Amino acid sequence: MHISHFLHTFAIMKQEKKIKTQEEIFREKVDHYEVCFIDHCPLREQCLRWLVGQYADTSRVMFTTINQRNPKYGNEHCEMFRPNERAMMKRGFKNMYHDMPGYMEHRIRWQLIASFGRRQYFEMRKGDRLITPAQQQTILDICRANGWQGPILYDGEQEDWLW
Repeated sequence: MHISHFLHTFAIMKQEKKIKTQEEIFREKVDHYEVCFIDHCPLREQCLRWLVGQYADTSRVMFTTINQRNPKYGNEHCEMFRPNERAMMKRGFKNMYHDMPGYMEHRIRWQLIASFGRRQYFEMRKGDRLITPAQQQTILDICRANGWQGPILYDGEQEDWLW
């Protein structure tokens, strides 16, 4: 009975959790994301930076934006283009080292820190920062290069944009 009560409570909590709309997410992101206001860009309808910029508060004086006058931006080969696509991100890897031999764990840990930087590594490990598919591949490559053939254990996953 105790477990069924827990499952029932968890189901209620899950139902009460409000899922944000794309508009709500973009409105929150506009304050701390490089947005784009280049309306003549041929990629704008598929670009996260332009789409998020459409939710910018018009009463604000400043935003972090793409330089409209720079010739590298606002064309078919824009270096700042971010596709409006969602990807499966992983969250945390606190248990990844559980079954690894100590010598292997040590080498892998330090190579991951060297690859991502100390702060980003620990944010990813704790689950404070989502792990992109490219970062997941880097983790896998480093583990395989050091002889680990077991699974890469992540703490969870969620779908999100590749900001």
